[in-house]
Amino acid sequence: MQETPGKLRGCRGFFVRIIRLSCLAATAAAILAAPATAAERLLLEPASPWQLREYEDRCRASREFGEGEQRTTLWIEQGGLEPIYNVTLIGQPLRNPYGAGIHVRFGENPEFIRSYIAAESSKGRPVLTMYGVTVRQPKMQRDGDEEAPDLGFDIGDANAITTLDLRTSIRQPIRLAIGPMLETFGVLGLCGAKLSGILSEAGRPLTGEAKPPVAIKPDSWLTAVDYPGWLARAQMEGRVTVRLTVDREGRASSCFVTESNKPQLFDDAVCLGLMKRARFEPARNAAGEPVASYYFHGISFTMS
Repeated sequence: MQETPGKLRGCRGFFVRIIRLSCLAATAAAILAAPATAAERLLLEPASPWQLREYEDRCRASREFGEGEQRTTLWIEQGGLEPIYNVTLIGQPLRNPYGAGIHVRFGENPEFIRSYIAAESSKGRPVLTMYGVTVRQPKMQRDGDEEAPDLGFDIGDANAITTLDLRTSIRQPIRLAIGPMLETFGVLGLCGAKLSGILSEAGRPLTGEAKPPVAIKPDSWLTAVDYPGWLARAQMEGRVTVRLTVDREGRASSCFVTESNKPQLFDDAVCLGLMKRARFEPARNAAGEPVASYYFHGISFTMS
């Protein structure tokens, strides 16, 4: 039986009128800064080959690392054309995370800070999930007339990515020997492109019967009482745009962050809340049958 996340616990979000606050980047850096740890890094070597699974709403590359009590499962999921991934780690090394953000690094690329969702799998193993992860990170701030940053990376450089490092907020720094990643990222990209073509076309009103998904009470999905407390105390704001995949039952079956301000502190809050609460009338094809499809949703976190 396949292991699945369950019993989620973590932060959620809301959207209200935007009010600008100053020094947000400095505040984020101050809150998330952590003293260097003296704990020895845990190196987890591969214990299985990469496996690819294609789902109706996402493509997943998975691999096992480590042995015995340190056994850890890594999922890297892609849901469309963009090289934007949902990253999930399952295993005892991820138990009882305690901080607001985690430092992540792919190979020799610059380290970045991410929020995360802590959970427990259907088999009782600790789960740590990060939504909307990119290998390349844009700078935290840019001028208003600058173009949106290119989050892609040269797939030819993927073979240089041989490790995934995580530190802070977990009991011991972890290094997974994941690479070289050329084949894995390449296969995920091809799968994501095929999936994007299917889900982008689903529900397009080419006939009287076909229609896109219709949101049901979207104002109730994320509410003011769900603003992450530590971010509210720091007077931090954020903007997040996500792409949901809506299944045939009208539920959000996957969530991928397509745009977010940096550092990425609200991304997981948005996806967690929407995955739990978002409901739709599903898209329908030309025959009037319910089909899976994309739905885009934007959220602004503000202080009033």
